Amino acid sequence: MEMKGALGVALLSVISFISQVNCQEAVLQISNGRVLRDYCIVHNHSWTPLPQTLNNATAYPLANLTSSVLCDTSGIHPDVVKGKALVVLRGECDFSQKALVAQTLGAAALLIASNKTLITPSANESEYAKVHIPLALMRYRDFLAARQVFGDEMQVKLFAPPLSKIDPNIAVMLLISIVTVALGGYWSGACERDRLNSCSAGGGGEGEKADSNRVFLYSPINVVIFVILMCGMLVLMYFFYNILVYFIIAIFCFASASALFSCLDAVMDKIGCGTLSFSVRNKSFSVRSILLAAVCISVAVVWGVYRNED
Repeated sequence: MEMKGALGVALLSVISFISQVNCQEAVLQISNGRVLRDYCIVHNHSWTPLPQTLNNATAYPLANLTSSVLCDTSGIHPDVVKGKALVVLRGECDFSQKALVAQTLGAAALLIASNKTLITPSANESEYAKVHIPLALMRYRDFLAARQVFGDEMQVKLFAPPLSKIDPNIAVMLLISIVTVALGGYWSGACERDRLNSCSAGGGGEGEKADSNRVFLYSPINVVIFVILMCGMLVLMYFFYNILVYFIIAIFCFASASALFSCLDAVMDKIGCGTLSFSVRNKSFSVRSILLAAVCISVAVVWGVYRNED
């Protein structure tokens, strides 16, 4: 399970990297002169292209107009937004109309805060030439988070760094996956070799029992049930992803803690680390196992809680 999970993570990362290239993602840097943070935005090269480096990006004061969708100029004074980057809400009119209204008011850039999935902002071919200011989509929750950090005094820079065809992060994840699969295969082979050696030395009863359990595990009925369960899980994830994603995260944390415990316990045995035990109600407990379990569970819980932090 751990080997398949590692390969799955690597494949998902590759797919995510490809989708980032197609979505024309860029970076929005927000600062107040002391603290700065970067946020992901989506833009369209057909509109005003963004600079490729942060040094070439222009800093704009940010004007908060999230109380408006900016489909017209009513209620907005040009002096308030002139030369600034505007943040408005998504909806009620096309991206090009919002951009033209912002341009008419004298804005230097337009950011559209969205509560929906980010898509590449597009328009008719004839409307691209009319817009002369940068336009991009950002997540509304990112803007709210930035306001909590910076308040209303924010400076923003927009830039689109070129994406290399080879991402070093993907290369590292693939390397980790390959090493995990190789070590898992070696470990499994070593265990199978020890089992066969014990069978040849006279432990045939245990070997036959293990073989019977293996046949039962991979019986045709069990394979059919496994396929049905996996198909059902995929269907449920398609329709109820917002709920089941937490179930999948919980399974991942449990599997990670279990795998980490198995590896650390085997390392302890290899280096000859002794173990103490105590009995409670005629049941024996290992101190080493309890400490390892606490460490492994803590690591999984910390990752689950802080997985989305910077």
